[in-house]
Amino acid sequence: MKKIPLLILGAITVISCNKAPKHDIQINKYVDFIENNNTSAKDYVLDLFEENDLVILCERYHSENTQYELIMDIISDPRFVENVGNVFFETGMRNLNPELNDFVHSENLSENEVGEKLISLHRRSDYFPLWEMYNFYYQNKGIYTINQSLPESEKINVFPVDIAVNLDSLTVGHLEDFWNNDIDHRDKLMAEYIIDKFEQIKNTKAERKKGLVIMNYRHAYNKNFQASNEEMIYNVGAFLFEKYPNTTANVLINSVIIQDGKWDAAFKVANIEDSGFDFKNSPFGKDHFDMWSYTEHDDRYQDIFTGFVYYKKPEDFKLITGVEGLIDPSFIQTYKNRVMLWHQVSKREHPLDDDVIYSEYGRKNERPLENIDSISSLINRWSKE
Repeated sequence: MKKIPLLILGAITVISCNKAPKHDIQINKYVDFIENNNTSAKDYVLDLFEENDLVILCERYHSENTQYELIMDIISDPRFVENVGNVFFETGMRNLNPELNDFVHSENLSENEVGEKLISLHRRSDYFPLWEMYNFYYQNKGIYTINQSLPESEKINVFPVDIAVNLDSLTVGHLEDFWNNDIDHRDKLMAEYIIDKFEQIKNTKAERKKGLVIMNYRHAYNKNFQASNEEMIYNVGAFLFEKYPNTTANVLINSVIIQDGKWDAAFKVANIEDSGFDFKNSPFGKDHFDMWSYTEHDDRYQDIFTGFVYYKKPEDFKLITGVEGLIDPSFIQTYKNRVMLWHQVSKREHPLDDDVIYSEYGRKNERPLENIDSISSLINRWSKE
């Protein structure tokens, strides 16, 4: 009689082993790799600074704010404070230097003073009529807060690097020249500015001579990225890799949607939402670089990026636009004047109705990704949920 339970147990074991997986077997290699990787997104980025002086993060949409939680976590880490200390942001025009850096280095400001200064900087942060994304406010308030607990020698330095224009003192002619000339060379100008500032840092007596560079989308691609005629496309990343070929790394933050949801599904099956690794020697790195679909190419992810970090699933992404107080009666006409100036040069549309302006820009608006149900369905197709 004692053999019967053993036979039942054996049968259950066989059935369990032969049971079909709850996900598409095509993602098994990704799931296995993820489950055997124990490095968090933050630790992966910080580890790259051991052998690199510049690490470029390729961000998601500027409006997606959970990625800035990760970035602030990286910047506030004692390893970053001690060994890196410098951040270059695509968001923000360079003519905010050194005012922005002076602000994040300031101490003991009242809450009202901090808010007023951030609003003032935000209103002057972009060459379009107004930067509507919350990220500029969030990142600079975060760095100011981090710096409050640090001595002056350890405070984080910030450098906005985008091309500069003062919309409140421009004529249509000057704006047309800006639009037709500087915009076409934007990546070159941003890269030259980063290089110039970075060389200044390297030539000082400062102990921290490394930098984190935050760039959006193609601006972060390395110099391997080429047009269909095999001509190199000079994104900011390409210039930096060309200048510092042995001490630069670039990292892609998970975005929407890569490999038809296959990657997100693999992380979902592995039940991991915080991970970082090199693309080389991973199944992810061997996949076709489908982040760029405008021209034909044979690039793989490992050809364009050093590594990858996964932080939060798409269902948890938060798109945040507007800032409380960004628009008020003292500024709304200035905004409208900028819009009317731009309308003579560019076809970009901006609201002019007061209620719409206040609603879209003058308050903080948070929402999930558009079409999130379709995105989730695409991911669940692989995980069979």
